[in-house]
Amino acid sequence: MLSVEPTIFFIDDKQVDVDVLIELYRNEGFGVKYFNADLIEGDSVPDENSFSNANLIFLDIYYKADRQLDKEKCAEWVSGIVPENSFYILIIWSQDTDEADEVISEIINENRNPFISIIKQKSDYQIEGGWDFRKLRNDIEAEIKNIPEIEELAVWKKSINNARNLVIGHLSKKSTSEELRCKLQKIIVGHGGTSLISTDNNDFKREVLFDALDSVLISNTKSMIPKASISDANNHNLYTIPENIQGEIDTKLNSWFHFKLQKEPLNQTIIKPGIICKFNNANLQKLYALLKDDNIEEFLKHQIAESEKNDSQTELIDIVLLISRPCDIAQNKYGRNLKLMSGLLIKNPARKDNPKKVFKKGSKYDSIKLFDHLSYNEHENDIALIFDFRYIFSIPENDFITEFENIKIFNKELLSEIQVGYSSYSSRLGITQII
Repeated sequence: MLSVEPTIFFIDDKQVDVDVLIELYRNEGFGVKYFNADLIEGDSVPDENSFSNANLIFLDIYYKADRQLDKEKCAEWVSGIVPENSFYILIIWSQDTDEADEVISEIINENRNPFISIIKQKSDYQIEGGWDFRKLRNDIEAEIKNIPEIEELAVWKKSINNARNLVIGHLSKKSTSEELRCKLQKIIVGHGGTSLISTDNNDFKREVLFDALDSVLISNTKSMIPKASISDANNHNLYTIPENIQGEIDTKLNSWFHFKLQKEPLNQTIIKPGIICKFNNANLQKLYALLKDDNIEEFLKHQIAESEKNDSQTELIDIVLLISRPCDIAQNKYGRNLKLMSGLLIKNPARKDNPKKVFKKGSKYDSIKLFDHLSYNEHENDIALIFDFRYIFSIPENDFITEFENIKIFNKELLSEIQVGYSSYSSRLGITQII
């Protein structure tokens, strides 16, 4: 069943303190959910992942029976509504805002960092017979508008929602259950290959289906951008781009442009183009690892030296990349062997003041492909990957499954770039020299 979710949540032990504001939002068409946080007669905290689209959360601050701050309970409410690392705006709406910073810190500890936190003292809005909710609403809107860039993300999000409804609407329009099933089955086979007809791996079929629907979604989002003018603030700031953009490197964001997002740990039996693996077999590692090559050792001179120090956090790990053609794997036509490219994963690369000395580059290293400033997982957020077009080898399917450990998957755009680079490198003509 397709769910209809609220986007604004109220967590308060006294509904009278928020009922007029709830009605204001509902009258404007927003989906609103109220949770009674009373310790005795209140609602239960929702299970994690019950909701996925929270935009605003109004949170009162709660205390235990002995009037000690119950920051854990406050954080528990937010964790039940917001998935980890998701966008939302937190509004502390309470009589006890002196404790707000401590509550926010606890919420952040649960990986529910609010985009912004707005703290509002209830007594500041008290009027005869209740609260001045319109003033509260206007004050909140004014604080959000201080970050105009969020407007553009909201427009993008709306285009995604519009495109999503368009795709689902077309698939389901005038379709019986059998007709819809046939459409989806054709998508699975067309996108994943005829080899999926005979397999019982339904989780993989679902993944193929969702990949295909993602592609259709992306192709429709541009036509569904709402007709909204760019604000003056964004014209003069966001879209006026300086020559040298300042700011820290965001390794997680960088990784989203490189890796296909997958549930981890990865299924060790899957065979996908673009999959990155560690060696499990020492003999294969000895035969096909990159190190001991003069060019590689020169390129990684600084990294190798740092990794050999006793207290170093820099670590070099031998890996391979599956570069067999996607269409061959989809049609189960890759033959007896899979084609792999050797590489290295560098955890915590040694950084110098001079970036040019981190990896030594030069014209003779045109076979090397470097991907730097990536995030491996939540705990290792600074890695680099290198691959070398000269180091290609093949291995039987069963050996690939048993002798390598799947760790990441490049997205199809980046894999295509690597394959084009390898094709160009391997087909380059030599030059006959006359002496």
